[in-house]
Amino acid sequence: MSQSTFALALLAASSFRLLAQPVPVLKSFEVASVRKHQGYVMRTEPFAVSGLIRLEGYTVFALVMDAYHLRDFQLKFAAASPEDDFFDTQYDIVARAPGEKAPSLDDARVMLQSLLADRFKMSVHREIKEMPAYALQLGKKGPKLKASSADGPCSVRTNAASDGRNREDIFTNCPIERLADRLGNLMDSRPVLDQTGLKGQFDFRLVAIPEYKTRKQSDAADISPEAAVAELGLKLVSQKARIEIIAVDHLEKPTEN
Repeated sequence: MSQSTFALALLAASSFRLLAQPVPVLKSFEVASVRKHQGYVMRTEPFAVSGLIRLEGYTVFALVMDAYHLRDFQLKFAAASPEDDFFDTQYDIVARAPGEKAPSLDDARVMLQSLLADRFKMSVHREIKEMPAYALQLGKKGPKLKASSADGPCSVRTNAASDGRNREDIFTNCPIERLADRLGNLMDSRPVLDQTGLKGQFDFRLVAIPEYKTRKQSDAADISPEAAVAELGLKLVSQKARIEIIAVDHLEKPTEN
């Protein structure tokens, strides 16, 4: 292998590519209804997958975020104008996946990408941007995680902690990547990369303060994300990473039915 080829391989291996898997042939919903939502609904969780998928009160921003499994810093609207309505108008979508079985989450996301292209006339391109990040790694004494004996998909239940300041996330039968995703939502200024090497499914509890609360006013009861992961035998290390960005080049108001 030449030095230039080896250098390129190292660069690719070190890049944080949430969307690095090969792009599959776009699958589509068998049938889908798109209507403007009446009133307002606050969403806090990604869509659930079943044979019949119901998305209530989704903005265009939220649809793209879920379709491509992004966090807010990974999405930009390249051709945005002040008249574009990406964050306010909400839509209700009812869609049926083909086949008798419920699709996988990855397949459902691909179908949602196809729906955005078809009904919202959306086109995108991908970019790479280097930015500050955190790496989730093993602590000195190793992880303090319980292997799960639960059946079914990973479940994350989020509540306000008893002190009213911190947030409590209860993970059941989850891979460690879900913890990295959750920490990224707590620490909204930086992405969090899973570098633990841990495999399998775990049950655990995370209690920590979201960054937006500490920006407003700190409190003695606040539990930092660093302290929260230390309780799990893990640590957060600051570093830089190459992040894939989805840039929306074109988007139209959807055709309703």
